[in-house]
Amino acid sequence: MKQNMNELSKYLCYLLRHKPEEAGLDMDTHGWVSVEQLITGVCSSGKYELNRGVLEKLVTDDKKGRYRFDDSHEKIKCCQGHSIEWVEPELEYREPPQKLYHGTTEKAFALIKQSGAIKKMKRHAVHMQADINKAWQSAERWHDVPVVLEIDASAMAADGYGFGVSENEVWCTGEVPVKYIIGIKYSR
Repeated sequence: MKQNMNELSKYLCYLLRHKPEEAGLDMDTHGWVSVEQLITGVCSSGKYELNRGVLEKLVTDDKKGRYRFDDSHEKIKCCQGHSIEWVEPELEYREPPQKLYHGTTEKAFALIKQSGAIKKMKRHAVHMQADINKAWQSAERWHDVPVVLEIDASAMAADGYGFGVSENEVWCTGEVPVKYIIGIKYSR
């Protein structure tokens, strides 16, 4: 069975971030699941074929570093992006860099201005990048005009906002009021 690895990766993200029950996964409070259970659950769905070799390749080749194995490669998780209320992403809380970047779309930016803040929506946090190129990757995945918002993270931290960073270097915070958006990029 020839399968699209990008589509398989999206399906794994869907299971590991949003709907583990669809593959019968027993997820712990930090989002970890058994690799064997994941492989069995994905194969049982009939949508994709998955084995340890394919999973190892997906994790290794993922440019965003979304996935992490534990030291023994017996468990796997997504680093952040969960919408499951009881999952607590493992973040390292620390002082952010002076600027962070949030990839979004022109349409979403209009809603951000209207609401007064970048909101976490159904996820645990607003996601930002220290590397503007990674923010562009996030912005360009939507089917709309991409924009990257430049955030004054040091001013937010000085005002008491907390920041955590995931293992794949995604910066997370509860929300970003529009007053901290100090720049808007419409092209790379």
